[in-house]
Amino acid sequence: MNRMIMVSIGDFMDRHSILSIKHNYGLDVNSELDQYNRECPQDEQYDMFMEILYSVNNQLWLLEDMKRKGVERYSQEESDVAFMITSLNDLRHETKKRVDLYFKSDITEKKSH
Repeated sequence: MNRMIMVSIGDFMDRHSILSIKHNYGLDVNSELDQYNRECPQDEQYDMFMEILYSVNNQLWLLEDMKRKGVERYSQEESDVAFMITSLNDLRHETKKRVDLYFKSDITEKKSH
């Protein structure tokens, strides 16, 4: 079952960048990615923000893999990786917020921390 809902441009771009990452890692997301590619504006600012979100989300992907597969549980390394993930998620949120402001999105993500 599919549903269509309104999302902020920041959330749209975040999902678009994640789908691009999944595609680059060989996951079959072609159908959904094609939809996002059709709907994205041809705009230099969009491309710039997409590069930032892609970079942040790709780093998160690598760190999450490291946390799951490559570090000893309860070690200093695991703690450091978790801290980097938190920091990158904060940057991701700030980027999405700036995207929403730049594109004057009617909807934006709210966080309490």
